[in-house]
Amino acid sequence: MNKLAIVIPYYKISFFEETLKSVFAQTDKRFTLYIGNDASPDNPKSLINKYFPAGNYNYYDYSENIGSKNLAMQWKRILDNVTEEWFQILGDDDMISENFVETFYENLDTVINDGSSVIRSPHIHINKNGTIIKDFTFQDRNSNAATFFQNITQRRISASLSENIFKYAEYLKVGFRNIPLAWGTDYLAIYEFSKKRPIFFLQNSLVSVRVTDLSISGRNDNEKEKRSAKIKFYEIILKDHLQDLDIKFILDLITGYLKEMRASKKLVSANIVTKFIFRPRTLIKIITNNFVVFVKNITAYKNSKKFGQL
Repeated sequence: MNKLAIVIPYYKISFFEETLKSVFAQTDKRFTLYIGNDASPDNPKSLINKYFPAGNYNYYDYSENIGSKNLAMQWKRILDNVTEEWFQILGDDDMISENFVETFYENLDTVINDGSSVIRSPHIHINKNGTIIKDFTFQDRNSNAATFFQNITQRRISASLSENIFKYAEYLKVGFRNIPLAWGTDYLAIYEFSKKRPIFFLQNSLVSVRVTDLSISGRNDNEKEKRSAKIKFYEIILKDHLQDLDIKFILDLITGYLKEMRASKKLVSANIVTKFIFRPRTLIKIITNNFVVFVKNITAYKNSKKFGQL
């Protein structure tokens, strides 16, 4: 039985054939392909059949488009059908190197021995013409999950969804977080699915992530949704992972959170306030270790128009 599922949530046909070509070209065929059509106006069946004969893939033709409302639910709808131990969610405009599956199996025993439940491949960003925009490589075989999460959140390193392989059992325990545009959902999945175990890094495969004006990250007409997503992202971390991460990192998150709340003219979530009220030791530790910065944060928020309503 195959141990790897390649899951493609499909909607845009623009670069879909390139995606299919890359999957078809795999040197190791021990994978199961799942494609979920999120009520796209462009039927992809002829393209799929061009590379994969009927019966060699799992296709779900959904009548309701939910990706425009909730990307995480679009992924979950397809993942409910997966039976393999590991899965990759591959964007419908992204590509994998021909040795992607082969490299996965070559390292699987080591991954299991290390206790990892998240595997990452090197990745590059490409534009609509396939030209490399940015190249992201790494040397380590594995990395502490908390450190990696802090680095990607603070944009010291790059991460997205397509270059990850997740253990299905860990996904079932946590699920993908429901955040607008799924902006940050991939970051949280990498961290939360890892269960604080090391993240394993492949060395020889490659994932090409396409960034265009059709992609969420490449567009600039969705800034309001992105701001809401940032707020939700911050609230999840401050509510659920306050004790797990570095204090300086948490303080930076508070700074970012207050900034986005002020810009959005919103009040701080009651869940976040009570998180600190009922964990005074954590609050005291943050204050004593970062007194000056903390005072600046509180002063900035007091000066906001909404402060008097708390």
